Amino acid sequence: MEREKIWKLAQSYQGILATGAALRLALCFAAPSLGLILERRPELSTPLTSFRSLKEGVIIHHKGTNPYSGGVFYHSPLYLALFTYIIPASTYLFTALAWTIADMSSSAALVRIWRTRNTNSTHESDWLVAGLYLFNPYTILSCLARSTTSIDNAILLHAISFAASGQTIHATFFLAFATHTSLYPILLLPPFAMLLMRTYAQRVFITISTYMMWMAAFTGIGYGVAGKAWLGQTFGVIINVTDLTPNVGMWWYFFTEMFDHFRMFFLGVFQLHNLIYVAPICVRLSEDPLFAILVLVGVFGTWKSYPSLGDMALWAGLLGCFPEIVSNLRHPLFTLTVHLYTSILLPLLHSLWLLTGTGNANFFYAATMVYGLNASLAVVDVMGAGLRLQVKRKATKVLLRDELEGQSMNEDMIADLWERKGWSVVQFTGQLS
Repeated sequence: MEREKIWKLAQSYQGILATGAALRLALCFAAPSLGLILERRPELSTPLTSFRSLKEGVIIHHKGTNPYSGGVFYHSPLYLALFTYIIPASTYLFTALAWTIADMSSSAALVRIWRTRNTNSTHESDWLVAGLYLFNPYTILSCLARSTTSIDNAILLHAISFAASGQTIHATFFLAFATHTSLYPILLLPPFAMLLMRTYAQRVFITISTYMMWMAAFTGIGYGVAGKAWLGQTFGVIINVTDLTPNVGMWWYFFTEMFDHFRMFFLGVFQLHNLIYVAPICVRLSEDPLFAILVLVGVFGTWKSYPSLGDMALWAGLLGCFPEIVSNLRHPLFTLTVHLYTSILLPLLHSLWLLTGTGNANFFYAATMVYGLNASLAVVDVMGAGLRLQVKRKATKVLLRDELEGQSMNEDMIADLWERKGWSVVQFTGQLS
């Protein structure tokens, strides 16, 4: 009887939250040296998200010097103010609690997104949605490393959850906050406007104007905290990639080897590679803006200038809110196994390069290329699964119009029907009417 109660509690949303929080706090306080090791890992911390850099900037700020004048501090002034005046960065207890709360908050936002997208389902799957994020190894390791990626993820997920529920002011507040801390979420403004427009058509103007208002407010706070020097050391570094510290992205090695004469051209090419997908994805997925947000999060989580494994944890957690997409993936096992492969390969080749001296930078960059290629293929697979699902829905309504007259169809019923009929989506170029 006790086992049944424990198992039932473990399968509840509250049980998952409690277990996830307990696991993080236990690892933080039982093995504090593990956190110190993980803080230095390039797979988890970038120059823009490193807790060591954040703590150094807070100390410099305490001493009355502008940390942005030294050329080594790239965090948003919002984080500088937060960890200077509200959460003391030098106190291990408070930072461990802050990062644990950030992950718990992220899982709560994911559950709200899941409930908004699946209004007809019960809350029995809440624990699974939360658990997929909280017990993702990338999420746990980012939390232990105290990378600000965990906080960035929480902020962005809250923005998406509020947009999905039609709350313009809250959604634009968190989207502006996320833009201010990591810049690339600005690419999500068009699908956010589309998502909020589903409630009221005039919300496009309201969304953009409210977003600009919040951006101006956060920029004013930044000027109040650190003057104007922070612009070049935050947004400037993200755009110009002046710090070439190794990470899991494609940029650092490429621009290390790049001649200065060609640098500006390829900077434009790489940045446009993130931007160029926004319009076609929003147009093609205009019927489902939340799915467009999922795809774009995967794109810039892979191809932004300073990615980390925590960015992939965000995308994987968000993908858990789309079970109908997951069930239509073509290569899920391949994607998962390659992620496991790169999770071993990245630290191994980094150690061969910088610790033992038996390798070189090409070793680690080869592993990051495998990681980036696999992540890109996963995004393509998700996009294809979403388009196939759209075809199934439309074809079911048109081809079986008489047979299904008066019946309401959900995703499971459509999948069972196609399996019984022996149908499959191979290619779709025409119109169904």
